[in-house]
Amino acid sequence: MALRIELDGYKPGIAKFLAQKWSGSSNIDMLIQRNQDGYYLSGLNQWSPEKNWHAVENMSVYNGQLTGQIGEWLVDSLLSQESQIRFLIQIRDKQNENYVDGGVVSIADSVLASTALNLQTALPNDEQTIAQPDPVSDSIIEEQTPLIEESSLDPESETLAEPIEPELEIIPVEPVKSKSRLGLIVAIIIGCIVLIGLGIAAWYFLFSKNQSQPTPAVQISGQCNLNNASTDDLTFIQQCLQTKPETDAIIQIITEAKKTEKCNIAQRLYANQAQTNSKIAMLYAKEYDEKYYEANNCFKADKETAIYWYETSLTNDANNTFVKDRLTELQK
Repeated sequence: MALRIELDGYKPGIAKFLAQKWSGSSNIDMLIQRNQDGYYLSGLNQWSPEKNWHAVENMSVYNGQLTGQIGEWLVDSLLSQESQIRFLIQIRDKQNENYVDGGVVSIADSVLASTALNLQTALPNDEQTIAQPDPVSDSIIEEQTPLIEESSLDPESETLAEPIEPELEIIPVEPVKSKSRLGLIVAIIIGCIVLIGLGIAAWYFLFSKNQSQPTPAVQISGQCNLNNASTDDLTFIQQCLQTKPETDAIIQIITEAKKTEKCNIAQRLYANQAQTNSKIAMLYAKEYDEKYYEANNCFKADKETAIYWYETSLTNDANNTFVKDRLTELQK
């Protein structure tokens, strides 16, 4: 999901809505999902396992930004939930229902529930005017968490113990036999050293050979080959998924899409598969996790989005200790 979505305060029960990087029209529907149990908002303070798209009116689009006002059906529903719960908003263009995008919503502290209206002092009649929505800021300051660098460990140097030659017993009474016995012992020691050396050489040769063997490439059908991707990314993804590719094949397609900067394909494949595939959800979270983030044109580090997809991964694989550790670290 590529959108940057924010709710900012306007007045109790009403919030200013902003979605950056929106490429559709202002005629939209919204789908709201919470990460706690994957339920969707069906009405005011009502959540259901079934998807429910909500028509949203009076929106406008300018320079890739979708803006407008959201009423208490959404504001009160979100603020009534526990503070640690996060929400994913998907937006569908009514003029092109194949175009769906979304992102994790960031709710400003200035957003107030409608119940706060009862706490405000009424203004004199001559001061009550119809308020016009303030222009939504064209930029959002992204919180940047300092990148945690992992210290590298110097490999420990290995030392080889020199072979200790056994003490030889010298018997002066029989000098000829002593020399013969000494030669035999020396020959045995040399033979052992040679055998050990041959063994080490054979092990190194076999180990290096095995290490140098490339990992067999994942088989990908022609419908999933990025060289066959047309200008319609959504059609390509639908045709690819119809072949039911394995998880490793999907991951490889996403990796190749990132390398060739076909970002829309990478983002949509991630978002589509991460909902039910814990491994892909974990990798999607790492794309936004500062600790694992690598600069690219398709994704930008974002703590809240990383937390959301780690939590999504955990709902499908509750015993994943890596995901648990990353959530604990990010939620500090």
